[in-house]
Amino acid sequence: MMSAAMLMQGGAKVLGPMTRAFLMHAGLLALLFGIGGGQTANAQLTVTPVTWNVIGLDSNKQNDGPDTFPVGARVCNTGPTAITNVVGNFIWDSANPFLNLGGSGSVTATSLAAGACTDFYFPVTITRTSLAHDTARRYHITVSADGVASVSTPTPRELYVERLVSQNRNSVTSVTGPTTVYQGQIYNYTVSASTATQGYEQLEAFLNLSNIIFQVLSVSTTYTSPTGGANNKIYADACGWDNNPLNLSTYRSCVGPEQYPSGRAGGNVVTTYTVKVLSTGITTASTLIYDFSGSSYHYNSDFGSRGVITITALPPPLTLTKLATPSPVSPGGTVTYTLRIANTGPNAVSITDYVDTLPTSPAQPSYVAGSSTFNGTAISDPTVSGATLTWAGNFSIPANQTRDLSFRVVMPGTVGAYVNSAIAHANEFQIDTTPITTDHAPATASVIVSGAPDITLTKSVTPEGTQAPGTELAYTITFANTGGGAASNFILTDPNLNTTLKINDNTDFKVDSGVNDLGTTMLTVTVSYSNDGGATYTYSPASGGGGAPAGFDRNVTHVRWTFSGSLSPVSPNNAGSVSFAVRIR
Repeated sequence: MMSAAMLMQGGAKVLGPMTRAFLMHAGLLALLFGIGGGQTANAQLTVTPVTWNVIGLDSNKQNDGPDTFPVGARVCNTGPTAITNVVGNFIWDSANPFLNLGGSGSVTATSLAAGACTDFYFPVTITRTSLAHDTARRYHITVSADGVASVSTPTPRELYVERLVSQNRNSVTSVTGPTTVYQGQIYNYTVSASTATQGYEQLEAFLNLSNIIFQVLSVSTTYTSPTGGANNKIYADACGWDNNPLNLSTYRSCVGPEQYPSGRAGGNVVTTYTVKVLSTGITTASTLIYDFSGSSYHYNSDFGSRGVITITALPPPLTLTKLATPSPVSPGGTVTYTLRIANTGPNAVSITDYVDTLPTSPAQPSYVAGSSTFNGTAISDPTVSGATLTWAGNFSIPANQTRDLSFRVVMPGTVGAYVNSAIAHANEFQIDTTPITTDHAPATASVIVSGAPDITLTKSVTPEGTQAPGTELAYTITFANTGGGAASNFILTDPNLNTTLKINDNTDFKVDSGVNDLGTTMLTVTVSYSNDGGATYTYSPASGGGGAPAGFDRNVTHVRWTFSGSLSPVSPNNAGSVSFAVRIR
């Protein structure tokens, strides 16, 4: 409709009768319902446009020059408490096939502190055709957050496609910033540019960043005209621009009040963007400087040839592991947990919090106040919520290094296995055992709380009862740990003699008769023999030793089994047996 496509005759706007009637009706609605003001406010949110309503294509060569422009709004939390899940949505209010979003129509900030502001930007792309000139499309931006009512930028508002003229008074000096970045991290990009010395009534200078890969957290701009000129937006509304299409006689013109002395801004322009990396990918950003002065619109003639930067966004080069020592530990003992983050990237990265979830089964350990350290230096105690410990701050992990956050807990008196998990965050992105931020792979550590071991021995012989000389007897000793903790590195001895098993004086040891059945205990055993009553264990049995029959040794007085490893108190890993044979003389 003609309100979205105003024709120009002799520099004046000419509206058709239907268009004028529509706009007058819209103006009446604005008076009745209070729309069309500078911002919309709620008890805790405000939202204000921060970009120019004028966009455009080259006046003669539509395939040259810019075609994408950021459209943004500033969201502020005016309430006394932080709000979460702040979502901005770009909404079209009219149709125009030549104007469409060139990125995401929804942008989210995980939280916004009391008194803080953030900007949401949405790229709008113009179809490269002369038919797009002098057309417009209306829009508004809504913002919502958890627990508060949504707000909207003023309506009606529109984006108007002007005829831009390339000129060399606007130029890009440089773009600086990293070309490789990591998801969840915050970086700065600085654009240095220049305009005519005295500046312009309207000026927008920006680096066109993808709103899928980047969130612009803040903008800081300086101008040499006027002296000491500064801005916290990419848009300098120096003369007081009227961007309300209901103001028929003054729309898209300077009406005041002037925002800068003499109503102009420019000269040497330095803009620094602080951005957060939202996702991975490769993007190319170009710099545009465009203005209004002398009743026409201009852009930098070096567009696309200077001020271009290609940026690769990667997953964070961070992995988290968790260590616990000692384990096993006695009931009521103290354990040190270590959360270790390794940074394999070429730059330092920042961790915004660590979250450790203590086990609650079979019981819950207790955090030791004052025990937290980061890289060996004491830090504040975590916030404790149930079994969850959270350390919030700014923890820097240098390039190609690791850093440890350690703390101590007192284990419960209940015997058992305790498994807890830990994650960290780079802003809202989770850091865990893999570099991928979209999986859920916490680091874990297990601690065994064990009581005293109790090994029972059962001896048996086959055959039993009175036997004649020459009979072979097979002895089996079964051992089992029925206590509350693991038994480590134990030696099997004769409980009656408090020494190793003694061979009866009326029997001869059968060479190579020993059998060790260790089952699933994971133990290893070494068998040794004594021929001097247990004083030493260096003897090797031999057939016929001491005058015994072939296959037997009469010199063996004691057998000793030395076990290596840890014998669990948990069945079936807690039991095994050893055996050997003798012959009655």
